[in-house]
Formats: sequence, structure tokens, C-alpha cells
Amino acid sequence: MNTVTKYDIMKLGFTLTQSQRIMKEAKALLVQQGCLFYAGKKVSRVPKHTVEKMLDLKFEKEVVNLG
Repeated sequence: MNTVTKYDIMKLGFTLTQSQRIMKEAKALLVQQGCLFYAGKKVSRVPKHTVEKMLDLKFEKEVVNLG
């Protein structure tokens, strides 16, 4: 499963504040669906497909997280 960070979302043209809000809402959605792992404050990655579904868009290329 491929994941994204707030920095990957910023590459789509969103501001830092907007990308942080998107991450927060994605984490809340995942917790609501029963994935309690995402309730942690230090979790900084969410599944790419969750963000794509929320924003109704596709990332242009495969996002690779090496760090």
C-alpha cells in the first residue's frame, strides 16, 4: 500500500495549512472506519487511496516514500 504525507499533498498545489487539514481529516476518516492506528498524533502518513478518494483526484505518478 502506498502512503502520502503532507508534503506529497503540497506537491499537488495545496498550502501547508491545507495539506495539514487534509491529513487530519483523512486520519479521522480512517479512525471512523475502525483503523485505530491512525488516532496517534505522531502518525504522519495515510494511504494514498484515502486522500485520492477524499479529494476526488489521482496523483499523477506513483508516490515513493523513502524516508
